[in-house]
Amino acid sequence: MMPATVRPFAQADTPCCTAILALAGRDTFGPVANAAAFTTATQGEAILVAERDGIVIGFAAVHTGDAPDYFLHHLYVHPAHSGQGIGAQLLAAVVARFGPHLSLKTQLGNTGARRFYARAGWVEDAGDGGVDILGAWIRVRYRAAPPVR
Repeated sequence: MMPATVRPFAQADTPCCTAILALAGRDTFGPVANAAAFTTATQGEAILVAERDGIVIGFAAVHTGDAPDYFLHHLYVHPAHSGQGIGAQLLAAVVARFGPHLSLKTQLGNTGARRFYARAGWVEDAGDGGVDILGAWIRVRYRAAPPVR
């Protein structure tokens, strides 16, 4: 399978990203029915999309408000394209663009995501976790880069 092209988000990508969040994110966030829900979920975030043959098949959204500490808020690939390396390609593009001070949080029960990030060199921070409306979560940091203070 050929790799995707990763590029910055454009407004025209909203319908595809909304569909991806609705399909790939439903287990995490429940139904995301419309573009307004996608826009709210990614408000003020820098978004990269993965595109193949002119169709957006994945996206990553990064909160940049605490620079140089960046937070990967969303990374989703359309289920029809999962297992093809698109998530890894998006993750690598996020690291290339936003540098080493990246973190994210993932649910403790999401073993697939936890394995994915570990394979990519991210390290779980056992001292930074909690419980939210989705359950217990843990902070995961890119190569254990400590937060900038």
